[in-house]
Amino acid sequence: PAGLLALHKPEGILSHPNRSGDQSKSLLHADYDDDLQAYLWTNASGEEQVLHLLHRLDSPTSGAILLSLDVQLADAVRTLFAERKVRKTYHALVQEKGRGNNETWKDKLEVTRRDGQLRVKRSPRGREAVTKTCFVRQRVGRNGLSLIRLEPITGITHQLRVQAALHGVCVVGDRTYGDFALNRRIGRDKKARRLFLHASQVSLDLKWKGQTLAFDAESPLPRPFGKAMS
Repeated sequence: PAGLLALHKPEGILSHPNRSGDQSKSLLHADYDDDLQAYLWTNASGEEQVLHLLHRLDSPTSGAILLSLDVQLADAVRTLFAERKVRKTYHALVQEKGRGNNETWKDKLEVTRRDGQLRVKRSPRGREAVTKTCFVRQRVGRNGLSLIRLEPITGITHQLRVQAALHGVCVVGDRTYGDFALNRRIGRDKKARRLFLHASQVSLDLKWKGQTLAFDAESPLPRPFGKAMS
């Protein structure tokens, strides 16, 4: 639909600025309005431009991210996200403890804040987190890493990284929930010091102005993934 677009967000880039001075490391180098959930700037003709952010990716996660030029379209797509009607696919590099199986992870996760930092843990008081998993490649390369496809059904802060750790397949490069010794080894061996989690596809079907429109955005795996599996 006119006005809906996807960008590739590199790892280490913020989906939007969190505080003053963050513009230079954000998706767009522009002001951001938290209430509108939109970037704002003035073009060369003096006209105000608005680009609505439709969802977020954690700073260390790379991949496809959706935005809209139209506020009504933005609201419609955000409703789809809230109703879990947007299909999201991620890929991650992991190291298996035991033999990983294709399965659906279901956990109760609780989001807490400790020393100003968000942390997520398994808790009976938490919200249900559901993720479908499929191993694409298993135990390849000198470090025996596996490539796994993750399809989150729910959307909870840090969900994929936490569930991967809980189910014995820590995401390589995860500095919060991961295997720190493995991260150091991969960093030394492959000169790769990123989080190996990538939003590879986002797709949706939207009823818009009397039509049902399909939108699909794909972002290819970054080169460091292949390098780390060699």
